[in-house]
Amino acid sequence: MIVCAQCGERNADGAEFCGSCGTYLEWEPKPAAQPVPGAAQGPPGWPGQAAQGQPPPAQQPHAQQPHAQQPHAQQLHAQQPQAQQPRPQQPGAMRPTDERQAPPGHRPRLTERRVPQPGDLICGQCGEANPPTRKFCARCGTGLVEARVVPEKWWRRFLPRREPAKAGTRRRRRGGPGKVVGRVVRWALAVLLLAGVGLYGLVGPFRQAVNNQATSAARDVEDWFSKDPRPVRPTGITATAESPGHEAALAADNARNTYWAAPVEPELPTLVLEFDGQVELERAIFQVGIGDRFQTAHRPEKVHLVYSTGRTYDLTLADDPDPQTVEIENSAGAESVEVFVKSLHRSLQGNEVAISEIEFFTVE
Repeated sequence: MIVCAQCGERNADGAEFCGSCGTYLEWEPKPAAQPVPGAAQGPPGWPGQAAQGQPPPAQQPHAQQPHAQQPHAQQLHAQQPQAQQPRPQQPGAMRPTDERQAPPGHRPRLTERRVPQPGDLICGQCGEANPPTRKFCARCGTGLVEARVVPEKWWRRFLPRREPAKAGTRRRRRGGPGKVVGRVVRWALAVLLLAGVGLYGLVGPFRQAVNNQATSAARDVEDWFSKDPRPVRPTGITATAESPGHEAALAADNARNTYWAAPVEPELPTLVLEFDGQVELERAIFQVGIGDRFQTAHRPEKVHLVYSTGRTYDLTLADDPDPQTVEIENSAGAESVEVFVKSLHRSLQGNEVAISEIEFFTVE
């Protein structure tokens, strides 16, 4: 932690400029070199540096001898050889490739590059990422008033934000009961998803039910943006069996007080509806049974549609006296459709199956 001497702001290690006032964070000066104990003091070239506490020979006073002894001293001086003065040392030659090292000094610190985080301020001068609390760049000292803000990742917008812990409180450590429950729920959802995928791939009825639901939902959405359905009238209608007075044409005469009826033995009957050209049927209205005498005849339960194109589609009808609308598909390009009754909602009073009305629609 570096404390600014100008404003007292606490800055992270490695910062070169204060984040509050922009002052350059100078490094601490190195202590001056201390003299080595015992080293000689004096001006350069002083020959008496080796002897501590002795004045230079030029300044040392000569001892005064009596006048009578001066000739003898002169003779002794003449007999002693003269001491040669040491020659001054010349500086050594340097090769051109040699480099003189500069005296050690202070060097500026190299601020470690910060990894940009969401919300950081990017300096427009040097590109350094700064925490959002700084006012000046930690690397070059440029003001961050117009600095670019690092955007937050899009997926973090959907996650709940964690508020910082209040002063004097300790954040609860993760791994409590809540985390265990969340982990169990995630595993349960994963198992259910895998099981659903397996059932869809291996079980045909389940796959058909899922497809029907998906198709129905898609049709509903499509219908919201499409035009109103248009009825498709058959140009001819026949049946493999019919009861007297309740011919096959009465199943598509657009009247609810009439009905088609046929015996269910020796086999369940079939209706055949023909159109005047190719059609694409997308829904149908079925009213099963006999109007106000609903329980007096059998009602179709499972219906199998076979189009002239060879494609098919299966329906399940409710045991309800009111008209019911069902979605159908696979009929594009069909010129006729066969309605096979495959199973019945049975009646205890009769031995015939009845349909009051069938109406097909297309959506333009």
